[in-house]
Amino acid sequence: MSRPTDRLPYTPPGDQQTAGSAPPGRPRLWPAIAAVIALGLALAFVWSNPKDAEQQREQRATERKAAAADRKSYMTSKISVGEVKANLRANWLWRKGEVGIWITPEMGSPSKYVEIDAGGQADSQESQFDMTWPGPALVTLPIENPPQEITVRVAVGDEDWKKGDTAPTRLLRLSPEGTLTDVDTGKELPTRFS
Repeated sequence: MSRPTDRLPYTPPGDQQTAGSAPPGRPRLWPAIAAVIALGLALAFVWSNPKDAEQQREQRATERKAAAADRKSYMTSKISVGEVKANLRANWLWRKGEVGIWITPEMGSPSKYVEIDAGGQADSQESQFDMTWPGPALVTLPIENPPQEITVRVAVGDEDWKKGDTAPTRLLRLSPEGTLTDVDTGKELPTRFS
């Protein structure tokens, strides 16, 4: 006698297939391939990024130097301190990162003493022998980043000034944009800036 053929052969439970599932065979490789590609891209980014960052730093430094070359750097103003007229000058040396500020009595305006004080530095000059006015008093300060206003105290002694006398003073605020302001009055003083 023959057996009925309407029965299916026995399949172990681990090998059984559900309706709509993929046939057994190779494992799925796409997730592994995608992970390897992502890892490769991440490593390439990490290796190339330091070079890009260094190039960006160099480019920014070049741009800063070009901008510094275009900046105005010399300011002058005629001011009165007591009875004496004097010239106040400032020269921003952007490439060196410093600013020099000096005061000189105006020729024909008799003076025996000048003094300048800014940023914790001070300098003074007295007239010597047959000179009717002293040489310039100068201070050199570092340029802060970003450049800040500088408060400057100047003192000028007239022709009657003697060693030990207190000379008339004036407190001024100097900006890197070339403006000069009297701190006591708040009045902006005329300047030439180039």
